[in-house]
Amino acid sequence: MMISALVALIIWFSMTPDVNAESMVLGETKLVVTVPKVIEEEKVTTLAASEPNDPVEKMQVETAAQNIAIGYRESLKFAPYSQPLTVNDKDRLNPNKFIPISTPIFGEEQPVSLSLNKFRFIKPEPVEVWLEGDGIQSAQVQVGIVGEKNTVYSAELQVNGGRAETTLAAINLPIGDISVKAIADINGQEVILVAHAKYMKPSAKLINVASVAVEQSDLLISLQLDVQEAGIYRVRANLYDGELPLAHLVGKRKLGTGKEFITLKAHQSVIPQAAKALELRTFVVERMSSIPGEGTRYGTSEITDAALPDVDISKLDRTPYTPSEKELASLAFLEQLAGAKN
Repeated sequence: MMISALVALIIWFSMTPDVNAESMVLGETKLVVTVPKVIEEEKVTTLAASEPNDPVEKMQVETAAQNIAIGYRESLKFAPYSQPLTVNDKDRLNPNKFIPISTPIFGEEQPVSLSLNKFRFIKPEPVEVWLEGDGIQSAQVQVGIVGEKNTVYSAELQVNGGRAETTLAAINLPIGDISVKAIADINGQEVILVAHAKYMKPSAKLINVASVAVEQSDLLISLQLDVQEAGIYRVRANLYDGELPLAHLVGKRKLGTGKEFITLKAHQSVIPQAAKALELRTFVVERMSSIPGEGTRYGTSEITDAALPDVDISKLDRTPYTPSEKELASLAFLEQLAGAKN
């Protein structure tokens, strides 16, 4: 069987349990890879046995691995729980953004597009739906479960010029992966667009920032949650200095029900010494899958931003981040796959 560069990536991702498949598809997760504690002899043997013989194939595999290795080596300058963030990291700055569904219309200069206000919704949030394009005469939406033919709810859109819109209330929305089908009359042409989204019961609620403290090279930020469903939780947030994005922070912990806490850590390497207005934004609360076939659940947040005014960052130990043995083993594996010489 021919092995391509894509297969090399699949091999690597299959050995990366901390990278959630769904978040990769949604563009939430960047390549912050984690290698198994031990690369077993069986896996090494399997990889060696399946190495491509074709020179072009081998070059593709090595080039793909080299690119990953270069990116990973750069990421090791920073702690994996505290990666730098810039204005260009759109997926992390807006992780729940819905990408509009568009189609060209015969005889019209502009396409018509279907949009939702976001991709993931937590009950009882409403879902905002709108169509944009020239020549919209009328439109309606039909809501159902993805993969099923039955319509659970339908509604007419209010047309105003080149926009038609409506708001779907929680009482009319099913739990699960939902489809929102828009059927529009565009100057006598019937146009159908379908959007998919997730509508879920909440698993936990982020209440507030409980405390902030300096511990050696890390800024520790303790978050309080009200957990409805116990499990392994991952909380993400973006650290800002005023309007300047600094870092994407990730914390993970097994939580029980009720009042629980999870800690985010910001390493000194992402906090400028001149920072004056540290603030957390863009909270994402995930209950991670614990068994095969179980999907990721999401929670809500009572806060959209949280200032960290009382922290004294001058107390941070400015020692550079030192990669762990696990991370160094990860890099060594990638460089071996890339054909790098030690």
